[in-house]
Amino acid sequence: MIKFSVLSFLTTLFLVVLKFHVVKNVKNKSCFLNTFGVSPIVTKLFPKYIDKSINRKVPITCKKSKIITFLNNNIYEDAYDRIMNKLDLLIKESYDITDHINTFKGFLRKYLYEIKKHKSCSSQDFLNNFLIYIDTFKKYQNYEFPNIHRYDQTLYEWSLKFWSELIDKKNSKFLGISNIKKIEEWRDKGHNIIIFSNHHIEADANIIKYFFHIQDSEQISRNIIFIGGHKIRVDPLSRPFSVTANLLCIYSKKYIENPPHLKEEKTLFNHKSLNVLRNLLNKGKQIIWLAPSGGRDRKGADGKIHISPFDPKIIQTFNVFAKRSKVKTHFIGLALNTYNICPPPNTIDVDEIEKERTCNYSPVYLNLGQDIFDLYPNMDEGQITTYLYNYVNQLYKQIS
Repeated sequence: MIKFSVLSFLTTLFLVVLKFHVVKNVKNKSCFLNTFGVSPIVTKLFPKYIDKSINRKVPITCKKSKIITFLNNNIYEDAYDRIMNKLDLLIKESYDITDHINTFKGFLRKYLYEIKKHKSCSSQDFLNNFLIYIDTFKKYQNYEFPNIHRYDQTLYEWSLKFWSELIDKKNSKFLGISNIKKIEEWRDKGHNIIIFSNHHIEADANIIKYFFHIQDSEQISRNIIFIGGHKIRVDPLSRPFSVTANLLCIYSKKYIENPPHLKEEKTLFNHKSLNVLRNLLNKGKQIIWLAPSGGRDRKGADGKIHISPFDPKIIQTFNVFAKRSKVKTHFIGLALNTYNICPPPNTIDVDEIEKERTCNYSPVYLNLGQDIFDLYPNMDEGQITTYLYNYVNQLYKQIS
């Protein structure tokens, strides 16, 4: 009985003190909120990038509108300032990248604007995404891509997350999902799968990986090999994303000629890459993506995006290699409509790395097609390019 009375007294005393504390804070119109709380998942995934100093309590007003204003402005701006400071340090370490970093700062500002406007990314994730980018930039700053590059496995999740923050998932459209199962079955049987696609933006490889990943096909997302051109390898700003994908590196026709004094060196590099391709196809179980146009699609005079013509020599090369491999090979069509996420410049300059980068929060649309040889069993080999181009255009019309 005595124990019960003492317990009741202590409980009552605690409640009185608590009530007094709450009333006092309400009168003062102040409370405390962990404004930069780090979730256990984020801490586990990115322990080295968590800035302990931002896990602090900051006094804020209890008025709802001001809380929202404070969270949208001050917290994101705090993360933004930290990222900018890191970028400024990069410039101090290497002045020759000043122009590239200044270009990236413009991209950073637009990225921040989009995620704040659409509430697609927390301030902590925003900070982590760009800290990892900067760390990867430094790590691979002087990296020279070999003929075949295998992706950095430690960056797999980040490569998906960085761009997925800009994807309007609710309004995105993914067609041809049933064909993913076919690709998995073919690969399990030892077959090769070549995916011929149009190409919109630099981030297409990461968005394609994201597409397969969210459809529970991580084996494709991690194993697919992308034919990588010149700019995504030499552009310092693209390189952190390029190293997150498997790349078979080949110079396209428009870059192999420029500058002229490197033509022989680039030609030799391409020969080695083709030998790698031949060996991969002979081995089997390969999934390879390429854009036979050799570059990104641009807007025409009518303001619409048209799929660039496919190069017959590229497609014929893959067809010859596929037949010589003696391994069953499937030619798949894929249409991408990703343009708005990271629009390319309307002009093409083989001498210059783009001086402006922008991004938008936008839906993406992908349409995975079937095996062109199954669709057109009586197709003449000399018409493969025409059939593939027309088929990808058909797929594209369904998502544009």
